[in-house]
Amino acid sequence: MFIDRAVIEINGGCNYTCQMCPQTTPDGKTGARGKNWLKKMPLSQFEDIVAEISEKGLRIVNLEGSGEPTLNNDLPKYIEIVKKYNAKAYIFSNGMRMKDQFMKDCVDAGLDFFRFSIIGYDEETYRKWMNSPFFNLVIKNMKKMDEHAKNCTVAKYHLILDNNNIEYEKERYLSLSEGTNVKTEIWKMHNWSGVYDLKDGRKGERKSCGRPFYPDIVVRAGGLNGATGAVHPCCQVLGRDDEAVLGHMSEQSLEEIWYGDLYNNLRKGHEIEEYPSYCEGCDFLIDDPEVLVYTDHDTKIHQMHGTAEPIRVI
Repeated sequence: MFIDRAVIEINGGCNYTCQMCPQTTPDGKTGARGKNWLKKMPLSQFEDIVAEISEKGLRIVNLEGSGEPTLNNDLPKYIEIVKKYNAKAYIFSNGMRMKDQFMKDCVDAGLDFFRFSIIGYDEETYRKWMNSPFFNLVIKNMKKMDEHAKNCTVAKYHLILDNNNIEYEKERYLSLSEGTNVKTEIWKMHNWSGVYDLKDGRKGERKSCGRPFYPDIVVRAGGLNGATGAVHPCCQVLGRDDEAVLGHMSEQSLEEIWYGDLYNNLRKGHEIEEYPSYCEGCDFLIDDPEVLVYTDHDTKIHQMHGTAEPIRVI
């Protein structure tokens, strides 16, 4: 058994109510995730999970999953644990709280990669899509972090809001980091395992995303029936959390989950194209070569940050 990357959610809740994210309902008022999924993962449990997975390889740990990791005030301690087990620490975040001494403490703890998710290229579009007035603050935080970071890659992530204006939006997004060392990636919108019906979705051959066969595991902070450390097939099942549980690391070993019936049934479904309910409507099943609009990272189509190669392997 070999695990290359672990996405371990240290905080299940979020301080944003983005309209394209299933963390919240479209009106941005009510959390779409049940309370079982809004927990913070205790530091001790996090270390136990990292220690167990590190015995199977473990090159990179993402500390976000689907919640906002910077809401965990002990974030630098979690980063230190990742480094203790000789893995790289990655974080994807809205970046609103990544500032001042907290930012410096995270970087100095050994953070290797931090990505600001910025959906919207100005104050108006940012407020519309992320339901937040903090556009200028986040851009400032990004630039300050770029100045402080020496061994940490600072990056930003964007989604195209209108597929009829791709080139315009791309140039607006690129201008946000002009004059810095910040890396950029721009993708087309996706539908979070069928949670949203996009009017202009992905186009291409329908086939397995390859994710169930990759040495990559996703562990949530919360779980079902009082259990924690739920294992999900991927982060795209946000909004369908209950139905996508493959096991709980508070109750089972990594190997019991990895080789268990639920995970094996998921793999079998992807082999024969009879997908489980939480995968059936996902547009990651569409092999669209135009989904990646722009990147200056050393990456390829369908390759997620931290993975050694494109996820779509079959």
